[in-house]
Amino acid sequence: MGRNPNPLLNEFLDPTLPLPEIHWETVPPGVNPEEAWDRFDENIEGWVPIWFPIGDPCSGRSYGEFERASLFNQCLEEILGSMHRWPLWGSARDKKRAVAFALLHLYCEVRQSFMEGYGQ
Repeated sequence: MGRNPNPLLNEFLDPTLPLPEIHWETVPPGVNPEEAWDRFDENIEGWVPIWFPIGDPCSGRSYGEFERASLFNQCLEEILGSMHRWPLWGSARDKKRAVAFALLHLYCEVRQSFMEGYGQ
């Protein structure tokens, strides 16, 4: 049974479109965009990134596959909305750029939340 990527990732996953250039002064220290952009679990519906939480950090309850995919989609839409890019618009290259930066933003949020949870 094949799993489908989240529709928001369509242009992002297109290898013929270039990834955006990074302005390193806007990226937190120790953050590697490649980790945010290259690690999707193709065995999960929606192709949720492997770094996206697998459970609720407060209660410890694990997310089911579809709940996790839904939460990932919701977070991505919220970030795109705050960027004034939701719904996605523009050329395929513009869409890839917007989703790339939204993924990087979400990755930083998840990473920061994880570090705070462990008192770092």
